[in-house]
Amino acid sequence: MTFPRDYTAQEMKVAEVLDSTGLRYETQAPFGKYTVDFYIAEIDTVVEADGVMGHLRKKDRERDADLKQMGIENIIHIRSTTKTNIKEEVWQALNSLGKNQS
Repeated sequence: MTFPRDYTAQEMKVAEVLDSTGLRYETQAPFGKYTVDFYIAEIDTVVEADGVMGHLRKKDRERDADLKQMGIENIIHIRSTTKTNIKEEVWQALNSLGKNQS
């Protein structure tokens, strides 16, 4: 998959992990006034690569609430930055949704 030039190293690692799941996803998907890092349509899930510092928590909560009002069922925030930890975080989140494709 080709990634936007401005993708962070963390976003690229998240994409590699998502690739390994076999799930199809969109990058930089638009939803109303928002653009999400990854959207997996078949399980109606947004994945945001937040990093260890995360984004502004209050703004994340507001954005998540808006996305849910738009019908997005699941929103996963990945805070890890190393590939091993990202992989673990993504797989745990997908398992919690009952969507692990392994």
